[in-house]
Amino acid sequence: MSHNIINRAIALTSKVLKGLRFTAVSATMLWAPITAISADLVKPSAEITFLTWSEYISEDVVAEFENQYKAKVNFIYYESDDARDEMLVTYGADGYDLILIDSVNIPLYKQLDWITSFNVNNAPNLNHVKLPELSNLNKKDHTCAPYSWGSTGIAYRTDLVSEPITSWKQIFTPTPELQGKILMSTLSEEVVGMALKSLGYSMQSTNRQELEAARQLLLSQQPSVAGYSAVASVSHKSKLISGEVTAIVTYSGDALMLNEIEPRISYVLPEEGGAIWADFVCLSGKANNPELAHKFINFINQAEQAAANASFIYTATPNLAAEKLLPAEFLNDPIIYPDQTLVAQSETYEVLPPRTIIKHNAIMQELRNTLK
Repeated sequence: MSHNIINRAIALTSKVLKGLRFTAVSATMLWAPITAISADLVKPSAEITFLTWSEYISEDVVAEFENQYKAKVNFIYYESDDARDEMLVTYGADGYDLILIDSVNIPLYKQLDWITSFNVNNAPNLNHVKLPELSNLNKKDHTCAPYSWGSTGIAYRTDLVSEPITSWKQIFTPTPELQGKILMSTLSEEVVGMALKSLGYSMQSTNRQELEAARQLLLSQQPSVAGYSAVASVSHKSKLISGEVTAIVTYSGDALMLNEIEPRISYVLPEEGGAIWADFVCLSGKANNPELAHKFINFINQAEQAAANASFIYTATPNLAAEKLLPAEFLNDPIIYPDQTLVAQSETYEVLPPRTIIKHNAIMQELRNTLK
């Protein structure tokens, strides 16, 4: 879901250039065909390892795959995109067959040979997968298979506010009732980016005056900020569930999971638009069992399995065949499939120029220091 992104792409390149160890494969492997094998040739002891978020795939779907192919899917979880990137910077792609990443990192991961392309001939169900026309997501490198997509917006407790939250302005210029009750993201692209959107600017702005205006807005917001925390925090320990905070910047799917625990939690993609994100499953450049990895990606993109998985993780599916099996209630949910007007006003995450990233980092550091 994680969904990250701007700072990491530059940081990763910098770390690699400084000589941190990583294992690469020859670029010639990127398009090398992978020999298909039939299900009856997969040995009972066959295993693949998937590096991903926790609770981000249906256990029933995994169990059915394991039973059908007499195989084992091992999962290694990361708690943040930064943690995933550190794992790959330090150890390379060794030990993983599949890796879940965000759209922004695909070109960099490919350049570092951490991922390689699926052979669609060995996973024909990938032909069902296509992201809708969401900003420029469909213009991305198609090395990896789209897995899910959603938005970044605001989740809040309806019982703790005097009126519904519909705008970023209510977060960045909050009323007294929100003082000390807003939990922001740790990611500059979401903190600085959404502050820019609340001012009517692009979240990708490189304009110095606009960035300074966002900085001033964020400093004025400080009395209402309870802290800066990782966006993906879906558990009973969430401060939004306990009521310690009233509003958080989060992702659509996570908000729906929180709502399952606490029904008084609502989610909104603000009227100014937010961010549209997509997660992708990629084949590791050092996959130990690429044949079984292809079987797995093909299996989870069967219409029935993809539909079941979308329902489990509460996100829009890029699998067109699966959409035909999903109930109208799911397809018409404005949190899962937001209004196209709001989508058009939203933006996708991009890698910003180094100078802008430095400015973002300086703003975030100042905010943390001021909060103390």
